[in-house]
Amino acid sequence: MKAANISGKWQEGTNFVKLSLPVMIFEEEGSQIAYIPVLDLSGCGNSEVEAIDSLKVALDDYFSYTTRKKTLTADLKKHGWIITKKRKPFVAPDITDILNKNEYLHEIVNTRPYKMDRMSVNIPHYA
Repeated sequence: MKAANISGKWQEGTNFVKLSLPVMIFEEEGSQIAYIPVLDLSGCGNSEVEAIDSLKVALDDYFSYTTRKKTLTADLKKHGWIITKKRKPFVAPDITDILNKNEYLHEIVNTRPYKMDRMSVNIPHYA
């Protein structure tokens, strides 16, 4: 299967950190799903392209809402992220670290055919 060229961007101002996050693509009840386990966000559609576009909207909404409410840092930490003031201010958890904590991810990995890809995401640095 050819890997999709996936990228997403949320930006408010100029302070952001660009990360490459894992994305799982799989089918569920006849729909294509694009899922980012380290953020527990997904998008769906009739095709892989529609699912990825839907995921981009979900990412935009997520970063916009959590930044506006000033809850982004707390939410990332809740998902197992390490937040520092060092050169790498955001470190996403490894998929293997969250596999047993996330029932949905566990089900996908153990019961469904899926493919992994990477998605370029800009996270607000001032979070």
